Amino acid sequence: MWNGDQHTDYTKDYGMPCVMPASFSLGFSGVPLVHCDIGGFFSMASLKRDAELFTRWMEMATFSPLMRSHESIRPWANVQFDDMKVAPYTIRLTNVHVMIKPYIQKVLEQAKEGIPAIKPDFWYAMDYSKSRDEYSYFFGEDLYVCPVIEKGAKTRKVYLPEGEWIGFWTGKEYAGGGEYKVEAPLGNTQVVANIK
Repeated sequence: MWNGDQHTDYTKDYGMPCVMPASFSLGFSGVPLVHCDIGGFFSMASLKRDAELFTRWMEMATFSPLMRSHESIRPWANVQFDDMKVAPYTIRLTNVHVMIKPYIQKVLEQAKEGIPAIKPDFWYAMDYSKSRDEYSYFFGEDLYVCPVIEKGAKTRKVYLPEGEWIGFWTGKEYAGGGEYKVEAPLGNTQVVANIK
């Protein structure tokens, strides 16, 4: 299931950020496998995506069941996956998605039991009062993803659930239950893996 035709922007109600709440709602409603149009779909008047937005969206979709872009309503007005500014990230992030294929297959097996692939930050605590970031999510059991959802952002505030965590890109270890301000270079959305 795809979770709707988002706008090609960062608006919280219609753009990239609304992907996460939509995915959570579908998961709670019995639709365990959800994906989105990388880059969004609706593009009207001055509404069009640039290389940064497309790359940030692709970072998020790398850690999802399906990584698929969309040319949008107006392909000529929107940056695409093969744009010179985006292509290096397309190659790198697609390779990461392929690399984690065994993990994705495990997530797909869990979905057969009705367990959503994409879950909100409070899922394992089973306590909504533990929610600290409505735009971060668990992908499967062991990956926690904190997408960059603001234009021009160079850092990302990350609230980690309880547990012990290690940065996917950096290998840096973090204690759960706290807040961190982390670097967020383009092409590296913040992802941590659970240390068991």
